[in-house]
Amino acid sequence: MPYIYSVEKKINFRVLIISLIVFVAIVFISFFLIYNYIQNKKVDSIYDYMSLNDYGNASFIFTDLYADYPVDKAVVLAGVDLYYDILVRSTDKDVLIDASEKVIIYSKQALLLYPKSKEVWLLYQRLGTAYKNLGSLYYKESYDAHVSAIEAGDKRSSTVIDLANICYEIGRYDEAILHLQNAINSEGNDGEDFQIKLHYELADAYEGGKDYIKAIEVLSDLEYREINDNVLRYNINSKLGDIYLRQGLYGESEFFYRRAMVINEENPDIYYNIGNLYQKMRKRSDAVSMYRQALEIDKNHALAREALRRL
Repeated sequence: MPYIYSVEKKINFRVLIISLIVFVAIVFISFFLIYNYIQNKKVDSIYDYMSLNDYGNASFIFTDLYADYPVDKAVVLAGVDLYYDILVRSTDKDVLIDASEKVIIYSKQALLLYPKSKEVWLLYQRLGTAYKNLGSLYYKESYDAHVSAIEAGDKRSSTVIDLANICYEIGRYDEAILHLQNAINSEGNDGEDFQIKLHYELADAYEGGKDYIKAIEVLSDLEYREINDNVLRYNINSKLGDIYLRQGLYGESEFFYRRAMVINEENPDIYYNIGNLYQKMRKRSDAVSMYRQALEIDKNHALAREALRRL
């Protein structure tokens, strides 16, 4: 009997220990699930406020969450999404700069903490956009980030186009041309308006690289397309005027400048450009007339005012 009692006592003790472990495990799992549920609901509320353009409340919740959980992946990624959304929607310069700086901070943190994350390509793309938004001093960083985005699997044409634009800004014209040609030839870019925009940017890149014949060829091809966007039609004709002027083909330059003027006669820049053309042609009185017309439309047109002062 003493032996049986001792065995029963050991069994009861083991049952107690096991029960205690199970209880603790249940409590821990329950706490973890509740914690995750609350955490996810808070993160979701950031996106809910973003969808309502209520960035004040979204920022408040994110700041509160980040203070408590600075290495939580969902929280950090929500911060990237939040400030990127502000970056692409806001027009206030100070807000744009602040949002860009925060996108850079949280994107770099996410890339450091989660280098194998499936969102890596998106983080690089947003990092590149944020650097670009800070201005020319950060174009090299923007270029590197956009290249990393594409290498990490970003196959979107918009990223390729952004990279091409950055290449243009830092003088990598051949590379810009290559990226734009890839975007033009890629599947899913069959929309006429989109193709026209890509070709216009390609002409820009050719012009930047001083391949004026190719630039004229691309722009001339656009002249035969039906373009409903008056801004783009104006830009095409104005750019053709610029390129012909650089080559000393004054008659062709005036022809396209005049076409641009017909499209938008309230743009002071076209009068200024024609004034420059007339100066090249030694038509001083005509140049003065054009500069004055530019100032009649915009009395603060500094270039026209300076041109008049020099005559």
